[in-house]
Amino acid sequence: MAQPYPVRAREHAGRGASGVGPVFDARIAPADYDGVATAPLPIVAPRRLGETELAVYPLGLGTAALARADDIEHAQAVLDRYLHLGGNLIVTSDAHALGLGNAIVGGWMHRRDSRDEVVLDLRVGRGDESPGLGQVNLVRSVESALRRLGTDRVDIVTLEGPDPDTALSDTLATVEWLIDSGKARFVAFSGFAAESLMEARVLSSFGLPKVAAIEVPYSLMNRATFEGDLRIVSSAQSLGVLPVTPLAHGFLAGAYRSRSNLDAAARLAGVGGYLGRRGHRVLQVLDRIAAEHGCSMVTIAVAWLLAKRGVVAPIVNVASAVEVDDLMSACSVSLSRTDMLELDRISE
Repeated sequence: MAQPYPVRAREHAGRGASGVGPVFDARIAPADYDGVATAPLPIVAPRRLGETELAVYPLGLGTAALARADDIEHAQAVLDRYLHLGGNLIVTSDAHALGLGNAIVGGWMHRRDSRDEVVLDLRVGRGDESPGLGQVNLVRSVESALRRLGTDRVDIVTLEGPDPDTALSDTLATVEWLIDSGKARFVAFSGFAAESLMEARVLSSFGLPKVAAIEVPYSLMNRATFEGDLRIVSSAQSLGVLPVTPLAHGFLAGAYRSRSNLDAAARLAGVGGYLGRRGHRVLQVLDRIAAEHGCSMVTIAVAWLLAKRGVVAPIVNVASAVEVDDLMSACSVSLSRTDMLELDRISE
């Protein structure tokens, strides 16, 4: 592992591409700390990511919320709890507070000595410092993230696109260099249409890296984005599906049941569009099924996704360690056929 360097959290955000990370003066939180349920969860089998050899826990942890945390100890406690309960897929991005999320994860991995215990998924293409998927910006984004993470490689580099200014063949050729140089192992797509996946498959037949997975918005409130051409193509290519925004920006947690509940972030995310008859019916059914299973609504919403063919691991953003248990318990909940049919019908 590359040697990390000490950088204070708020100093890091203004350092730009030359900034280094990732150690913070944060204590390692014990696994069983006050305020978090300590009952053990059932053992959950990992899932294979596409046709790679990567075995990932069926719930990924995003770092957008951690990058916004004012308290580094608070942010790293989330990572502690996730790892303690068996999680290993951590999704980072240089677009999160100028790489602060990467630095938080890097500091945590260093203090825990946990790099080899986690699968790192790095999103590139939408950071302010190196936007787009051109050769220079792509390499710069990955190398900058590696410095902040304090490691010499990521397991997955996820291309956030498409980039209208760069041919897909050129981008994949750069990814090939990153893989050959040991800086990344596999490539995934985010935001690409089914046509781009088909083009990428053709390019892989000529020796360029094969796409292993896709990250796509998918939830009970957003089914159309995935359940069309993307599902057909991803299934045909045996791609791992990593749903993002699986809780519809908090709506499926029951946090927003009327417009008076909406905060600025929810309005910006478009949660108000869910506050109609369909959204109300979905929340009613989630309430009832959650009560029958003795768990939370978020557990059921994620369990519904995990029962869908091709889905490997929904990616969630968690603001506090207390929330981790409910989300990870979804991996051990078995919804009945009746539950699935009702959720399918009510969310159409």
